[in-house]
Amino acid sequence: MFQSAHTFVFCSPAKVLSGNRALENLPVELAGMDACRPLILTTAGLAVRGMERIMAGAFADSQLTVGFFTGVPPCPDRELVRALYGLYRDRGYDSLIALGGGPVLTVAKALNIAVSGEPEDLEAAAAGTLESKELRPLTAIPNLDVSGYEMTRYADLASLSLTAPTAIPGLLVLDHRTVPAEDRKTTAAAALLTLTQAVEALLHPGRNHLTDAYAYGAARFIMENFRTALKNPSERGSRLALANAAFFAQTAFDNLSGGKIFCLGMAISRRCAVSPGLVMGLLLPHGLLMEMDREETPGKDLFLAVGGAEDYALVEEGMGLRKTVDRCVELLLELQSLIPDYPRSIRDIGLKKSDLEELPGAADEVTGRGTLALPEVRYLLDKAWETRF
Repeated sequence: MFQSAHTFVFCSPAKVLSGNRALENLPVELAGMDACRPLILTTAGLAVRGMERIMAGAFADSQLTVGFFTGVPPCPDRELVRALYGLYRDRGYDSLIALGGGPVLTVAKALNIAVSGEPEDLEAAAAGTLESKELRPLTAIPNLDVSGYEMTRYADLASLSLTAPTAIPGLLVLDHRTVPAEDRKTTAAAALLTLTQAVEALLHPGRNHLTDAYAYGAARFIMENFRTALKNPSERGSRLALANAAFFAQTAFDNLSGGKIFCLGMAISRRCAVSPGLVMGLLLPHGLLMEMDREETPGKDLFLAVGGAEDYALVEEGMGLRKTVDRCVELLLELQSLIPDYPRSIRDIGLKKSDLEELPGAADEVTGRGTLALPEVRYLLDKAWETRF
């Protein structure tokens, strides 16, 4: 049940351009924000895959001057932000474009906080006191290599966890040319991370009508498109649908908080250097089974999101959550049949039995987390350790 049917707060500040030739609208959008000299941040890997050429083509007929930095590493730190601060200032850039997910958006958010004021503002963001300061234009152009934080107020820069509502990119551009086909494991990890954020948003005690709408859309996009994206990566519509789903789920997550599955997945991922989405997929059925004992759990409504309208109509009262668990297990088994080295359990990703004692504390430190009940977290870890799908 909703806490209140009439009183709630929801924020989604991003303008979204999604579809064919969305990139070609970018110069006009930037000009509308009084930005004429953007700095594009990306990784060397994406530059090699032709993304730099695609972006340059989108600006070819415009009067804007574009700069590129293609050296964002997998684990950026404050030294990189300091160096980019000097580059941004010395060359007169006035806006940022983050081309890619994960570390690219992390650097872009941190750099935008710094160039919109002073580098010391990063400490204020880490303390959670940078609430309403207006930042310079930031455009996000993510791919499927997602962290779950791209379109949120959060960014983890090495040991610095930043939180600033105004850090959310003001413009999101999703174009099939910038959502290239990925290997199956990367695509599966993106789908499972997004599904986890959506499911936990639908189970969140603070959920409201708008978070439900975004989370429902995310879950349906994932369940309707992940098979095609895995089996036929060249089918661009399915890839774009997964990228849209990530935005929906992250927006719901940003308005609520991460649950135990998300937080444990992040904590295990950092310890074992494995994609968080793969871990969350292994935890998700167990987390849902724990919800079956809660009277207020919206089981049938949850199955509408995960199972679809036709199957939902056939579900008996009280069986929605059980059917949701079954559907998630089916998804896992399907992924494991398509991806030979897909893990069967959290034991298969390099985790040790002794790590289970430390992980509840690590989960409690994950950025964007909600309140975690440690007994539930320990129980979830034990069940996920014992079970192989």
